[in-house]
Amino acid sequence: MKNEQLEVLTKASFMHEIQELTSVSQRIQWSSIIDVGRLIIDADHVITVGVGKSAIMAKRMSASLTSIGIKSLFLHPIEALHGDIGILGSNDVIIIFSNSGNTEEIVSIMPFLKMRSKAIIGIIGNIDSIIAKQSDVCIDASITQESCPLNIVPTTSLLVATAISNALIVALMNLAQVTKDDFARSHPAGQLGRNLLLTVESVMIKGELSLPFVHPQNSLKDLIIIMSEKRLGCAIISEDDKGIIGFITDGDVRRCLSNIENLIEIQAKDIMTSNPITIKAESSLGEALSLMEDREHKIGVLPVIDSNDQCIGVIRLHDIAGHIR
Repeated sequence: MKNEQLEVLTKASFMHEIQELTSVSQRIQWSSIIDVGRLIIDADHVITVGVGKSAIMAKRMSASLTSIGIKSLFLHPIEALHGDIGILGSNDVIIIFSNSGNTEEIVSIMPFLKMRSKAIIGIIGNIDSIIAKQSDVCIDASITQESCPLNIVPTTSLLVATAISNALIVALMNLAQVTKDDFARSHPAGQLGRNLLLTVESVMIKGELSLPFVHPQNSLKDLIIIMSEKRLGCAIISEDDKGIIGFITDGDVRRCLSNIENLIEIQAKDIMTSNPITIKAESSLGEALSLMEDREHKIGVLPVIDSNDQCIGVIRLHDIAGHIR
């Protein structure tokens, strides 16, 4: 088969999935998604169930629920029959994923699931199936056909189940008023978690001997010597090595050397930035990163101040990058 023909078929499969998603969005009862969300908010745990490719969907749903602070576990129907059903409690909600709706392993445990749980939610591809009829709430995830040429490989059906799951997650996040901080607490090792949970104070350069304090009357030569010794790419202009009245970066020094011919009389106060942008020590790394990058001219280093507006450190973009990779 020629490349041109393959391209046509590949695009057709993509367009087919868009059409199926559009059809589902027009057919689905969106109020049922909200109802399911309210059931889950009031539940002790959410138990997800599935077999085969649907098991992957169920595990993914369980992981997503856990990530937004909702206690969730995946239950394999075979293992359920051999003791694992003991994890179910009377105030737990079950979410079942099944395209056919007649998955034998799940059908066999339906009576036990109904007996031991608060409610069963079915995300089902066949609303006339056994599992759909025995679910307390059935969300219609049916499609006309898969996008694969043989109509047998789970493709479009998985996409639709994913989209419905995502809609439910969004509903839950709004119902539970999940914030970035809530999400970060479940992801302490992830980039978002580190951005929100780590503070500037935890990664900044600090200590009187490490900081490049320079008096405003210091000469350009003295300024360059101190900046070279401290190797932080900046100088903190201060009368008492505490309060900050100005800030100088490597870029400021380079511009001075390029634009001013008589350098002998130049003092630190002549090239400093007065009232520089600063950041509080208790601010998050995410706040520091936004302050440094979300501007027309990015900032590579910031002075850090305490609650009394005393300069206690500096933080560099390099320091932040080392903690949010």
